[in-house]
Amino acid sequence: MYNYIMKIEFSLFNLKNRYRYSLKQLVEFENTQDVKDQKSRTAHILLTGFIIYCIIATFLTSDSYDHGKVTNISVALFLFHMGLLLWRAHRHTMLSILASFGVCTILFFHFIMEVDWTIGMDAYWLFILILPFITNYIAGVVYGSISALSGLLLSIVLFDTPLIGYLQPYGQNMVDWFPIIYVVVMIAAAIMEYELTSYQIEKKISDEKIAYYQAERTKRLREQLSIYESNELTIRKYKHDIRHFNRVLSSFIDDGEYEKASNYLREFDSMLEQVTTVSFCDNKVVNELLTIYAARCQKLGFKLRAKAAVPERFAMEEVELTSLLANALENALESQDKAPKEKRFISVDINYDGRKLRLQTKNYCPEKITFNDEGMPISTKIVQSGIGTQQIRAIAQKYSGIASFKLEGDVFVVKAVMTCL
Repeated sequence: MYNYIMKIEFSLFNLKNRYRYSLKQLVEFENTQDVKDQKSRTAHILLTGFIIYCIIATFLTSDSYDHGKVTNISVALFLFHMGLLLWRAHRHTMLSILASFGVCTILFFHFIMEVDWTIGMDAYWLFILILPFITNYIAGVVYGSISALSGLLLSIVLFDTPLIGYLQPYGQNMVDWFPIIYVVVMIAAAIMEYELTSYQIEKKISDEKIAYYQAERTKRLREQLSIYESNELTIRKYKHDIRHFNRVLSSFIDDGEYEKASNYLREFDSMLEQVTTVSFCDNKVVNELLTIYAARCQKLGFKLRAKAAVPERFAMEEVELTSLLANALENALESQDKAPKEKRFISVDINYDGRKLRLQTKNYCPEKITFNDEGMPISTKIVQSGIGTQQIRAIAQKYSGIASFKLEGDVFVVKAVMTCL
């Protein structure tokens, strides 16, 4: 019994993962500008193809079959106007709905007004049968399925109402099963388009993450290069002046002025601190971020207290590691800009033990922070966001971990523990 329940739960979990996007998300994706542009181009191509087909079919139709020519010309003119509407409005979703219902309306009159029953209508019904695939591809799952309802309504109205008496004779299987088969085709078309749209959404998210990471990486490299250049200039300056420092120090010692020598060494030591540390650990992302924020802290007149033990590679995406550490440090640095110079401090401890990644940051907090019911700090900014802390917690939860935010006296503490196997 337990195994059976577990199988059901596992199946439901897989079903949830497979159909992970809501109808609202699908509609929002369908209305993004790049999708609208791409789908509009596709719709223009298809409309042009159908118009050309209708024109060719008109010329190839027998001269005595005027009813068929009128239908083909009507469809061609209607689709031409749909093309003009699409060109002006760029609304591929609305076009799909109008075009499908319009074509089915034209075919409705064609079916009930046909007097030559020796001419079969199979080609038209086959077109109607593939309509859901066309509309779903043009307009997406939601709008495409709405568009495809036109074919279902047409088959029900003609086969399941007294209007069937106006049609040429069809086989009983056609009359009984076509609406049912059409529903199955609609479902199949919707599932196929859902999978295609899901792939497109995931690819877009992946591309955005890659672009974000590349932009952040470029930004960090530029800042780190600036730090290297600054360090190089400082080292060159001290290398040039080191002989003078040694002579002054030697003269203090020779004259027995040891206190002056001691003060002079302390002054020289503080000057050397202007050279920013550029190696904290083996992990490049952590090392780059700590180097950058150490330089920013120096500009605010204090030194970043950093302890890092993170390997070069471990089971966490670099973009998420960047977001985790950068958000924690950025929030801490913003608060130091408002703090008195003598109280400014930031300490960060990040380490990975082969199983868990642990992050802890502490910083002086010049403002009283309140927390909501979920333990999240309420932003004190005029325009409240709290995005940074929310992102930290979201990343921790993704890796089966937790993140906490506390105010201990006048010190704000951020802790996060994640399982990264």
